[in-house]
Amino acid sequence: MRDIRLYTTTVISLLAAALPAFSQEIDPTVEVSRTYQGKMMEVHKPVLEMQIPDSVTRFDLDFDYSVFDSPYRGTDEFIPYVQDLKPQPGAWSGRRLFVRAGAGYPLHPVFDLVWSPDFKGKFRMGVYAEHRSYIGKYRNISPVADAGSGQVCLDSPKGGAGGWNGCDFLTRAGVNGRLNWNRGLFTFDVGYYGLAARDTSLSRGYNALDARLRVRSNDNRDRYLFYDIALDYRYGADDLESPLLTTCDSGLFGHEFSFASYIGPVFSRQQRLAVGLGLDMVSYAGIFGTDAGRVVVNPVYSLDKGRWNLDLGVKFSAMFHGGLPGLLPEQNARKGQYVYPDVSVGFEAVRNHLELYADIGGGEKIGRYSDLLEKSHFIHPLYTSGLQTPLLENTVERVSAALGFRGNISSRFSYDLKAGYRNFASAPLYAVVSGTGNLADGFFTTMSYTGFQMFYASLDYGWKSADFSLDGNFTWRHTDMQEAGTLITARNEQMAFFAPAGFSGDIRAVYNWRRRVYAGADCDFSMARKSTLCSLAGYADLGVYVEVRATGLVSFWVRGGNLLDMTVQRTPMYAESGINFTAGICLNL
Repeated sequence: MRDIRLYTTTVISLLAAALPAFSQEIDPTVEVSRTYQGKMMEVHKPVLEMQIPDSVTRFDLDFDYSVFDSPYRGTDEFIPYVQDLKPQPGAWSGRRLFVRAGAGYPLHPVFDLVWSPDFKGKFRMGVYAEHRSYIGKYRNISPVADAGSGQVCLDSPKGGAGGWNGCDFLTRAGVNGRLNWNRGLFTFDVGYYGLAARDTSLSRGYNALDARLRVRSNDNRDRYLFYDIALDYRYGADDLESPLLTTCDSGLFGHEFSFASYIGPVFSRQQRLAVGLGLDMVSYAGIFGTDAGRVVVNPVYSLDKGRWNLDLGVKFSAMFHGGLPGLLPEQNARKGQYVYPDVSVGFEAVRNHLELYADIGGGEKIGRYSDLLEKSHFIHPLYTSGLQTPLLENTVERVSAALGFRGNISSRFSYDLKAGYRNFASAPLYAVVSGTGNLADGFFTTMSYTGFQMFYASLDYGWKSADFSLDGNFTWRHTDMQEAGTLITARNEQMAFFAPAGFSGDIRAVYNWRRRVYAGADCDFSMARKSTLCSLAGYADLGVYVEVRATGLVSFWVRGGNLLDMTVQRTPMYAESGINFTAGICLNL
């Protein structure tokens, strides 16, 4: 598991990834959101870093434009675009148009398009579009007691004909590009983000405009001034319809803005000093009016000498909020502790093959409405109104510590094994709510916030050769959330948090025959997730896939998912109908 993530991607890297080569990184403890995560290459430190633990969410952080990225799973998973900001040029295939389309049963259309004009010089630009959706029946999950243990669980459909129809659409489209010069690099991404979802109690249409700009130095001299500056802005409007709405105002809209920067002198190839300055701001209106912000200053001194790599830093952070609470409790009210450690030590025990490392950190993150929708497309702003808990709250990680080692064997097998501790004063997690004390009545799930401690150990691994590749993750977690108990509100409602799964992970393998036929399998699995009210049963989501390249320009693919026909609840109370198949075509022109 790596601590540094980049979101945007250049068109060159996207088209190159359309080749059969397969690559991915999986980190099930990281909440992926729109929030810009900068990276200063020389210091190896993120600009604004925060990880939200969630045990069953899987993210493929390289969109490889092949059949081997998992199809849309509905509810809360989406494979985001990433942007490779490395300034060095990549191999150019000469092809400027990529199209991938498919559909299956149940109906879940897949569409991707990338068009990249062949500009002369150092400017590159591309137009992209992608769509993932699910249209069909969801499993009608009911809270029932297990006959053996008597424990209430959310994994039993109500009969073979049970279930209800719904839909879940997610679309992205836009323009991105880059301009590099001898000592710098500029990238941009302007696009549309659309989300539409419907179930028996909610209908939503969320539309947003995104704009991201970044400029950074690209210099290989011994002494120079390093800079890395990024702006990230979204305007989003959510049109909501639900019987829960009792006011004439049925929407929510607002602005989300982030500024992140690192600036400082590079004294030599061994010593660097940089100061990070960051500002996050959100402002919402509609169903409720609120605004919040965060300011952070992060000086970091880095020393690379011999086999040692040392980063010494500290984060100074302050949060503020305001606005009218409206129908909901006060939003984004949680504040942090102002000062957090930011230290990393690495020792290269075997050059180019084995590194030992230790990290100590912590920090805060503003709760954003867009991040909430990334986790669950069916979260409603008024689900929490009767509970007197906020819809949006800040994340505060008091301290985190990790020890580990990473490396490779024969440059084919790579690994990263670490263990650590995290202490949260506030973090968003799924919660289960019973309105009357009888789980058969008034039972629903929502997002709420709590503090807890967590011990964990994780292994990221991968093998890659000319004909075969394998990668995945195993993660173990232990928290003290069970001791948090159940919240009894003024309306006699009971609420309890779902603890992260004790063990979860995934594995993925691909074999190619003469680079014309590709066959693979993947399995995303999780043990049960428990709360003081009920539990989510464990699952294993098994999939297989095949791609046949008819020519150098055309390929056909088919994939089967959830072949064990298990109730897969990445979002509690939402599981698609079961076994599914998707087939389609790829064009690379």
